[in-house]
Amino acid sequence: MITEKKSPSAVVRMFAILAALALVLAACGSSTEDETVAAADPTPTVAADDAMDDEDAMDEDAMDDEDAMDDEDAMDAMMGASGPACGAVPTDGEGSFAGMADDPAGTAASNNPLLSTLVTAVVEADLVDTLNSDGPFTIFAPVNDAFAALPEDALAAVLADKDLLTSVLTYHVIGGESLSADDLAGNTFATVAGEDVTLSADGAMVNDASIICTNVPVANGTVHIVDSVLLPQVALDALAAPAEDAMDAMMGASGPACGAVPTDGEGSFAGMADDPAGTAASNNPLLSTLTLVTAVVEADLVDTLNSDGPFTIFAPVNDAFAALPEADLAAVLADKDLLTSVLTYHVIGGQSLSADDLILAETVTTVNGADLSIEVDGSEFTVNGASAICINVPTANATVHIIDAVLLP
Repeated sequence: MITEKKSPSAVVRMFAILAALALVLAACGSSTEDETVAAADPTPTVAADDAMDDEDAMDEDAMDDEDAMDDEDAMDAMMGASGPACGAVPTDGEGSFAGMADDPAGTAASNNPLLSTLVTAVVEADLVDTLNSDGPFTIFAPVNDAFAALPEDALAAVLADKDLLTSVLTYHVIGGESLSADDLAGNTFATVAGEDVTLSADGAMVNDASIICTNVPVANGTVHIVDSVLLPQVALDALAAPAEDAMDAMMGASGPACGAVPTDGEGSFAGMADDPAGTAASNNPLLSTLTLVTAVVEADLVDTLNSDGPFTIFAPVNDAFAALPEADLAAVLADKDLLTSVLTYHVIGGQSLSADDLILAETVTTVNGADLSIEVDGSEFTVNGASAICINVPTANATVHIIDAVLLP
């Protein structure tokens, strides 16, 4: 076989063709690989987004975990205490639930902003050391607003009487036991004061006070914060005594205008009872403002009304004279005989008659010589149509019935 010898240029061209074919095949192979990768993972961008979403979800979970931890910390800080007023207690420091749990009751209360008035009372009664002793105690602790709700004079009276204050404070304490809300519910317990307190079936109230933050731990007991001051019977009796004294001071006087009379001093019912009618009237603020007293002075009747008597006197209040036309009042005051006639028309001589006596009599004759008609009007009586607004006022020589109008003969 005869072999044809190729020229050098032909060889060069062959290598060029093979090289070009290799490039084409390589390009095709690369495209196929890319398509294979693309087919295997058609959306690499979405996968990256999913990874970012997963990271966000992890962050949110972490935040949720942190919130849960915060809630748990808050619950831990309350240490079992619950109720609407618990939120007003600091979350940290000595006044917090955790802080109070480390201190005995007296000290714990002094650090709690809800109980500063109670602390003042405890200090006044010298009970701090007692409440800081070993205990254990169960304590019903009134908030500041509970003390503020007491009538000012009642609170002052309690704070001024150490024995009474001690009775009130110890009525809030059960000794020898540290009782939870569940322990208390529906039961009655003797207090250190010696009187019982009663819990409602659901444990939400003690006597008439609502428990607004319960199960507060202290080092020597359990505190239950309440919205009212608990008052033992001894305190109720003591606080009622001034009202009874006021009634005694009225000495039988009654009627809507009696409340305007002072409760002590010469112008009080007790003070007037020591003086004859002329002097007593001058000390009574209902009768002394340039009216009845002025008229009595103008008529020279002071000595008469201060004599032995006895008398029954219908005494018009200041407003009764003020209701008269000014010209008529001036005319009466300027005419001594007329003035004397008017004033003596308000006086029954020789008798000191109570309201009951007058009602039974129905008609009475005055020093003026003219009669007056007595009529019953509900629980009160009228005299010639004038209402008796404070009856049976005692003086040393008369019984006075204060009326709302001037009687004119």
